[in-house]
Amino acid sequence: MLSTLTVTKQPAAEPVTVQQARNHCRIDDASDDELLEGYIKAARIMAEGYLSRVLITQTLLWTVRPQSNLHAERSHLWGPLTLPRAPVQSIASVIVLDERGNATAVSAATLPIVPPAQFTGYIIDLALEPGRLRLGHMTALIDGRTLNHAGLEYLQVSMIAGYGTHTTDVPETIRQAILLTTAFLYEHRGDAGGEMPKAAEWLLDRDRLQFLGG
Repeated sequence: MLSTLTVTKQPAAEPVTVQQARNHCRIDDASDDELLEGYIKAARIMAEGYLSRVLITQTLLWTVRPQSNLHAERSHLWGPLTLPRAPVQSIASVIVLDERGNATAVSAATLPIVPPAQFTGYIIDLALEPGRLRLGHMTALIDGRTLNHAGLEYLQVSMIAGYGTHTTDVPETIRQAILLTTAFLYEHRGDAGGEMPKAAEWLLDRDRLQFLGG
């Protein structure tokens, strides 16, 4: 299974402010504010990649493609699919493109599901991290076929994810790690390696999601 993840709506703020970065770096004036803004964003992106998390609320588009060596009749995305980021707040849309080029918007399944093996739509489970999504075999496509009788080109899931819209919604340990990384980027200006400071990694490790296959 191949997948890509893109941000379609950027966060409205960063987890730390320029003033906080100034204080942390012991900068007394605003002459380097533009630099700090860029380093804060870079530090946040590094932290999100390391954690497999989204910090300030943003919208993501996850595109999942069956492996190209599968025949069309076997190109189904069955079973629960682990969402690539957390915490997911809600699912904005789920779209499947079949092998005929038809795009179908899939709705959430009606609960409770009886019988459980033959439901239509999608089920989302956000109770645990990372969340999981499952497609129903009997979901009707736009051309009248059901999902279990069609090959899939891809599945696209638009999701809203993040701890919240405010800087204080992000756990303090993560914010401190971003400040440490921001200071590291500011002080070294690319002269050192691309790794985060060990202290920042240590702070992030307690919130890091591990994906063990699947």
